[in-house]
Amino acid sequence: MLKPVRSWTAEEIEKLKAMAGKLPTGKIAEHLGRGPMAIAMKAHQLKVSLRTRGDSSSTKS
Repeated sequence: MLKPVRSWTAEEIEKLKAMAGKLPTGKIAEHLGRGPMAIAMKAHQLKVSLRTRGDSSSTKS
């Protein structure tokens, strides 16, 4: 069964922006209580790169 869609709060968006590029997607997902795909999709919408330094993959966790 699918989980209900939860809207992003301004606080969550700011935290995502602050962690993007510093932590792997999986860790950001843990911190925000969301799935890695939700993190990737929101980052894409915001045009925020999740690629951490030295990584060739933006969804590496």
